[in-house]
Amino acid sequence: MKNKFMQTIGGTFLALLMLFAGTQIFVSGQESETNNSPEEQSEHARQGIVGAWRTAITQRNCQTGLPLAPASRGLLTFNEGGTLAEYNSPGPNPALRSPGHGVWEQGHGSHNYSSVFMINRYDASGVFISSQKVRAALELSANGNGFTTNAAVEIFDANDNLISTGCATGVGTRIE
Repeated sequence: MKNKFMQTIGGTFLALLMLFAGTQIFVSGQESETNNSPEEQSEHARQGIVGAWRTAITQRNCQTGLPLAPASRGLLTFNEGGTLAEYNSPGPNPALRSPGHGVWEQGHGSHNYSSVFMINRYDASGVFISSQKVRAALELSANGNGFTTNAAVEIFDANDNLISTGCATGVGTRIE
């Protein structure tokens, strides 16, 4: 029982780490950044991080920085007022993971942001098994169409006891 639980947590951990990162992966949509008119680039820079984004997430070994798995694709929306919504695939069964909900704020400088969001994990029968908190630092590109991020992940059991930590990196491309 405990071994199966730890396998579930391990799988959950791997899926979450894939959730938010990938600074060494180029998102195919970033190529379009240079094709936008100066007016479009200026508007995106003015609106900052607010908007909808496609993400590529890479879970990483926290000590070496080496990738632990291929990047996964996700969606992230930064709302005016400082809230955010996130989704990334947990693998073959999307019912095993809730969408992420959290907050963001602008840091020092016009291109630096931080965010925190939580997700819940469930077993195949729908029973709540864990939650995960992702804390990320984001840097918006100069034209406002992309970002890079580094994230720290905390995994909590069903009783909110910290059971594991992890690291991830990522890139985002604005949805237009």
